[in-house]
Amino acid sequence: MPALSGCFALGGFDVAERNACSSNDDCAGGGVCAFVDGAQTCVGTKADLPGLILEVRPTVEANSGANTPYLVPFGGQGFVMQASEGLVVDHDIALSHVQVSPIELFVDYDYKGCPLSPEGKLEADFTFYRDAQHAGLPDHEASAVLMEGSTDAYTVEVPPGVYDVHVVPRAPVNCTAPPPPPMYYRGVDLAQGGKIDLHLTAEPRVISGSISFPEGKDLANWSIEVVEPKHGIPVSRTQVLTVDPPLALFTTYNLEYYWDFGLESSPILRLRPPADDPDAPKFFWQVASLSPLNPDSKSIQADLTLIDLDAVGREVESFVVDAQGKAVVATVSFRSLELSGNASNSAIYSAVVQTDPEGRFTTKLPPGKYRVTTHPIDLTKAVTTEDGFEVPADGECVCGKGFTVRDKSIVSGVVVLPNGEPLTVGAASVSPSRSPSRPYLSRSLLADTPASQPMSTPLGFGGEFSLLADPGFADLLIVPPPGSLYPWLADPQLHVEVGQAFDFNTFTLPYPAVLRGEVRDPLGKIVPNATIRAWMPVTASGTEETVVIQIAEGATGFDGRYMLPLAPSLSSSR
Repeated sequence: MPALSGCFALGGFDVAERNACSSNDDCAGGGVCAFVDGAQTCVGTKADLPGLILEVRPTVEANSGANTPYLVPFGGQGFVMQASEGLVVDHDIALSHVQVSPIELFVDYDYKGCPLSPEGKLEADFTFYRDAQHAGLPDHEASAVLMEGSTDAYTVEVPPGVYDVHVVPRAPVNCTAPPPPPMYYRGVDLAQGGKIDLHLTAEPRVISGSISFPEGKDLANWSIEVVEPKHGIPVSRTQVLTVDPPLALFTTYNLEYYWDFGLESSPILRLRPPADDPDAPKFFWQVASLSPLNPDSKSIQADLTLIDLDAVGREVESFVVDAQGKAVVATVSFRSLELSGNASNSAIYSAVVQTDPEGRFTTKLPPGKYRVTTHPIDLTKAVTTEDGFEVPADGECVCGKGFTVRDKSIVSGVVVLPNGEPLTVGAASVSPSRSPSRPYLSRSLLADTPASQPMSTPLGFGGEFSLLADPGFADLLIVPPPGSLYPWLADPQLHVEVGQAFDFNTFTLPYPAVLRGEVRDPLGKIVPNATIRAWMPVTASGTEETVVIQIAEGATGFDGRYMLPLAPSLSSSR
């Protein structure tokens, strides 16, 4: 997420909008006057930020941890404390990483490929994916490299944490036989580093069968593979299908994969069209559902039938207008909720089409029901979603039905300083609230809610702002100018409805609780010019899961020091 403080030219603000004082009398509204890095500043006396997480990202030129997003929990219950003399808290950050070494892959069964090394090891590619505590925190990915002087032992340095590990074995040099299939290990705790020995103790599982398809739909050059259920990362080699003889209405597949059904949910069998046929549907099956009586079987025979899935889409003619019936130029996306045919529960179809200048468009869709999302080019019009648009399997035409978009809702308010004077320099923004993470199959087969568009605006001379917002859940941020020593204000998970105005009346900037300190890298050296962000976990509306919202951003100076003025709590804005 880009720094909102960089969206506008916020420098040159009036001295009255800088948080400064000469005594407690200047800190009306619950603050006290304290020294902060050589200047007297009004600060708060309480902080209630449980679960606070700091992100430190060194520059790409850094000697250690370049461009790595280190996540540093504040510790204990979070930033929850009070002090009558004012909260100016020294909090040095020592970045750390762990070395995972050696990382080795052993084959303990009778491998039918080429001869292995005397130790029974295989070369492989190891990729580590950080498993963040809350949805919305920055991802981190790292690949292991060969240890010096070795051909089959690897090492990687990563920030401590819990990681998923994807392993792709390689065949020995000059070996024409295929290597074992990829593997995916969930939740590997790398808090202490150390070595990783991975052992393949048994031959891989096998899933195989035939795929029948309708006349007019050729599966030649389609790909099929087994993928893990979290991200959809392959745990089998990818098989590109062939149809032989060419006019046959079926093909066959045979896939080897590794999976522990006793510890994990079922992997997914994924069938996808070639890149040059992007309009074709995609198919997904849980492997366990293909063998419900014995999902743990070492060999599963699964014959797949796509015969009564309509192979040729029906032509759809439609248009987009606003509430007054005027034509709207837009991008229209279709995502299937239900397709006709016995493969409908496993198939998904999506299409994107642009309207002409008169708001009209034509496309082809397989029979079924769709979620239709309209993204108007005019940013004053709301992103609009309609569920249940039906394309029947028969009839004369799919035409005559249009889609209506509404004006965006208005989110407005006034921002004032603790003394009641307006904040005349700064920015306000709304952006889509982060959503809880969903399993790969759910993300693939179930239509997502539309992504609303981030909107931002500078504050007016009276501290006022007015923003246009799409329907859905949104986070509102008020960002004072950098260097003012006032905190950001964050109002998460606002439920914006079409036609409903949000008038927040007055936001009063609180006095900050100040975090400051020095950042050093894993080698003990200061870290200049690093980006520092503060994140708070919040409960995603309608769920019990947590996501995050950013509540501050700054940077370290040439001396490696940072200072973050933080709002005392997420509820302190109004």
